[in-house]
Amino acid sequence: MILSLLIANAIVCASHAQSVAVAAREKFEIIDIESAKVLEKQVQAVRAKVFKACVGLEIMDSSGGGAGSGTIISTDGWILTAGHVCRSPDLVAKIYFSDGTTTTGKTAGLHWNGTEDCGVVRFDPTGLTLTAAELGSMNTTAAGDWVLAFGHTFGIEKDPFRPPILRLGRLNGANAIAIWMDAPLSSGDSGGGLFDLHGRLIGINSTAGGEPEMNAATTVDFAKSHLSDMQQGAATGEDMKNEREGKPHDGSGQRIVDTGPPQTTAPHKADPKILQAIASVVDDAIMMTVGVFVDDRLVCYGTVADAHGFIIAKASEVGMTSANVSVALPDGLTVAAKRMAVDHQLDLMLLRVNETLEAPIFDGDATSAAGALLFTVGRDGSPVAFGVRSLDTYQPGRSDRSTPYLGVRVRPVTDEERAAHGDKAGVIVVVVSPATSAARAGVRTGDFITRIAETTVENQPQLGEVVRRHASGEIIDIVRLNGGSEEVLRARLTPRPIEHGPSPSTPRFPASRRSSGFGPVIQHDTTLRSDQMCGPLVDLNGRVVGVNIARADRTKSYALASSTVQEAITRLLARVKEHPEPMALVNPLENGIVTKQDAALVRLNATAAEIVGTTLRLVQAEDSLGALESWIDSNDSARWLVEFTKPGDYAVTVIQACPPELAGQDFFVQMGEVVLRGKTQSTADSSDFQRVDVGSVHVESAGRAIIEVKTGGSLRGPLMGLHAVELKRTS
Repeated sequence: MILSLLIANAIVCASHAQSVAVAAREKFEIIDIESAKVLEKQVQAVRAKVFKACVGLEIMDSSGGGAGSGTIISTDGWILTAGHVCRSPDLVAKIYFSDGTTTTGKTAGLHWNGTEDCGVVRFDPTGLTLTAAELGSMNTTAAGDWVLAFGHTFGIEKDPFRPPILRLGRLNGANAIAIWMDAPLSSGDSGGGLFDLHGRLIGINSTAGGEPEMNAATTVDFAKSHLSDMQQGAATGEDMKNEREGKPHDGSGQRIVDTGPPQTTAPHKADPKILQAIASVVDDAIMMTVGVFVDDRLVCYGTVADAHGFIIAKASEVGMTSANVSVALPDGLTVAAKRMAVDHQLDLMLLRVNETLEAPIFDGDATSAAGALLFTVGRDGSPVAFGVRSLDTYQPGRSDRSTPYLGVRVRPVTDEERAAHGDKAGVIVVVVSPATSAARAGVRTGDFITRIAETTVENQPQLGEVVRRHASGEIIDIVRLNGGSEEVLRARLTPRPIEHGPSPSTPRFPASRRSSGFGPVIQHDTTLRSDQMCGPLVDLNGRVVGVNIARADRTKSYALASSTVQEAITRLLARVKEHPEPMALVNPLENGIVTKQDAALVRLNATAAEIVGTTLRLVQAEDSLGALESWIDSNDSARWLVEFTKPGDYAVTVIQACPPELAGQDFFVQMGEVVLRGKTQSTADSSDFQRVDVGSVHVESAGRAIIEVKTGGSLRGPLMGLHAVELKRTS
């Protein structure tokens, strides 16, 4: 959604700052490693100063309420947040302090009109020891200033409690109302505090952009101009009025900024000059960093595990189906690699190449606290990006939006049910959500489920843990009891549905297909792509403190601590010593969900597709078959495993939707050595699916085949929304 107010009022911060004296202000510029350490120290000092003032909010109303964030601004019980978090005066607010303790309050007043987005919550401070944030002003800021954003991304995690999450960015531009910054935000961060490097509150997180570095906040100056009225319960603004009257408006839900920063010359966190200034910090990790390719496509980075040719890579990206795996070594040589062993929980695969490598140096004893600057090593021998550690310790919880999704709710079995089923452990299915992996696999309400993915499950949390140890698009077996015997159902996991707000995966920085189930991780805010995972993570002292394991969503990346990685390497090498032969490949014609032909027409729905790549996503409503969308990577493809029962000629039709400005892009449909070419056709909107005939294929004999839809080269934008592929027998 484009916010016209942002466009109309965009004034770069550099301009408004000309009217104030900023010469004496410390700018914390990064010109070398020592100045980066000064910045790191200041970030950690500010976090310590403001952390206890940052809170999570759950607002209760008749529709079920919502969650957001806020900042305590006075010790007599006032919290500043976003107007769209408050929504209306006099709603009950549950308040989560930074240590997980809670109290209740009520929303007071608010002003909500586009980026004029502020509100207050009142609570009784009696008996509480509170920290209040100092209110700052945009008059002491300038373009390029470092800022710290806090919030409870994707909601408040309670079991265990996750404290407010820190993100670092730069102020890209501002006016009297709005701030643009590249500190990454998403749903749940709304209302959280934006602070300068003196610990002063200068903004209220308001809007998340189409990409991680495109976000906005309402200035604290604007909030202060309305503060007295809001504390008296005033509720003003066009969005507020429309919300109260039940009318649609641009402020509904989580708004998205598509305009980007005010100017292309605005300063950014990812300034190449900054990376050049601290390049030497990764010197010791350069020879540990490799690129891993499958079928000549970069799927992830890799980290040297042992001098005798062993490398660790991200198992869910390398996969087990293609024999064509190669590694680009630090010296530029590309060599063939073999899969030797896998740690499924950590999603690590041990590869071996016939080369002697430089021995890796992991710093298993090195620790980094929240606020520490961390650097990801690029394949060119320099840092590819940097960020800050967002939390001291973290084990990903159930608020993660990029986890795979099965679509069931279960309860433990009773003693009577257990006895009636041969004393077997399991769960009873109580809800099967429509149009989900479980529903398509045939799971029914009342089913007695004993195992999922070879693991016995006895309650909902166990089921969730099992699912989170897999990747979206991966097939898992569900074992249920049917008439006293076991029946195996096969389900292809999908990404978790997003009810509102921006997608966890963005076009430029797609999330990993598997981003959960690893146990404790280092969470940092470095903006990375999914194919940049599994390389070393380095601190400002040049120590390898971890290995990146997942791009979790638009706000965060995860890394495994070096001690965890070293233990995994020891286990994997011991496994290779016992079983020195490479792992057997999985035949894609034997391992998959088969669409069996039972008539002249074979229909391959988007919901049954195997997604190959990083950006393509299944988008599906409960009452539709859905479509594959966000097709922006020319390496992505969709595959189906088909079992033909009748030989003959088949006409091939692709059912797709495509906006007029992107129509005419090439795509291919391939079956074996036959490749059919088509062009996307213009449609009215994303739900207006039209048929595109692409030719015919000949099926020589009954049996299995893979049908794959690929892009036709570089793309001008998303290729299409792919609803289905049909093969109709013509002879």
